[in-house]
Parts: sequence; C-alpha cells; structure tokens
Amino acid sequence: MALPPKLEKELEELRRERPVTIVENGNTIFVIFPAFPLGDGFKVLTADLLLQVPRSYPDAGLDMFWLEPAVILASGQCPLNADLLETYVGRQWRRFSWHRRGWNASVDNLHGHLEFVRRRLRERR
Repeated sequence: MALPPKLEKELEELRRERPVTIVENGNTIFVIFPAFPLGDGFKVLTADLLLQVPRSYPDAGLDMFWLEPAVILASGQCPLNADLLETYVGRQWRRFSWHRRGWNASVDNLHGHLEFVRRRLRERR
C-alpha cells in the first residue's frame, strides 16, 4: 500500500540528512532512524529511534516515541515515563510515554515531531 503523500515527501527530505527505514504493518507505518543522537545525559550517545505513524497521517498525528532498551540516564536510572518495553518489528523498544499537547494536521509534521523528541531528550529526565 502506498505511503500517505505528505509522509512520503517528508521522508524524502529526511533521507537527505540520515538513513530512514520504513516497515509497514496494517494501519501503522513504523519509521526507524538508526543511530539517532541522544545528546548528553544518557549511558549511550546514540540509539535507534522508532516512530509509529498512522496510515491516516497527517489527519491522525504522532504521539510518543520508542528507543532501544539500552537508553537509560547516565545515573543508571530509567528515564521518566519510559519504563515499559514493547516489541515492534521483531525488536524490543523502550516506550517514552511523553505526549504532545495536541496535533494540528495543517501545521504539524514529522519534522516537528522529531524536534519534540529532541526537546524531550534534552530534558534528561
């Protein structure tokens, strides 16, 4: 099945900067960014990042994100709201249950959600 046109365009733009893997599973499109930079404050410097994009994107928006289970704080603690491990695309992922405050299909996009992820990771908690 074809990807939503807006998602396909945004993925083309992102692929100019970094590798991106797409795995489709029914109504969910898994977007994986290998070796996503985490910044200071974590035991690892990079980790694979998983986003779940609904097939009805952009009308239905993105929420939360998932990183490899090895992503813990430098102190050894689990990040806030990230203690649940889930399995997607044959791998375990640490769910960061950090939620956006609404989604506006006319202005929000994948680029903005990645900035949301970066901002939350900079909080180092």
